[in-house]
Amino acid sequence: MPEEKKTNDYPKYYKEEEAYFPYIDNLSEDVNKQVLEAAQSAIRMFNIPQTQDGRELATSINKVVDEILRTGEFPKEYYDNDITLVAVELGCLYGYALMMGYGWQWRKIGKSPDELVFSFAVVSPDDNWVNPCGVYLGKILTGKNYGIDGKNDNTCLLVYNMIEDHIKKQPARKLTVLW
Repeated sequence: MPEEKKTNDYPKYYKEEEAYFPYIDNLSEDVNKQVLEAAQSAIRMFNIPQTQDGRELATSINKVVDEILRTGEFPKEYYDNDITLVAVELGCLYGYALMMGYGWQWRKIGKSPDELVFSFAVVSPDDNWVNPCGVYLGKILTGKNYGIDGKNDNTCLLVYNMIEDHIKKQPARKLTVLW
């Protein structure tokens, strides 16, 4: 997995008219370690091939999600938990795919340090875009990622591929959620 790039540019505070979330900061070392461990667990649990290519990793995650949606099954080690842990671990791995492919970084964002909206999410290098990967995968895996047809869609690979075009655009405000 790629290393988290901590910079002295954080924490940052944006004015309300500048960003959807006024506060952004690096993850703590402890949370960063937990995110990495969750991603590594997903690799082991779902036998996902190790790669340094973000698109390959996103493709593998997409296949795993398709299979879970098709069969309703996931490794028995998760059965004592619910689909939420599966979503968090696959979401962490998806975040690493965005890091590898587009240089995004893990950040925490919200109203303030005490009022986080997302305790971990990946953010584009210019802070324009954010993907709260665990929440995103949770929506897909629980059947709440509705497409225009009103049905649940697995859009992991679609969103990954669309990011290349989106990051060239300037959103109306920074920290626009992209999912």
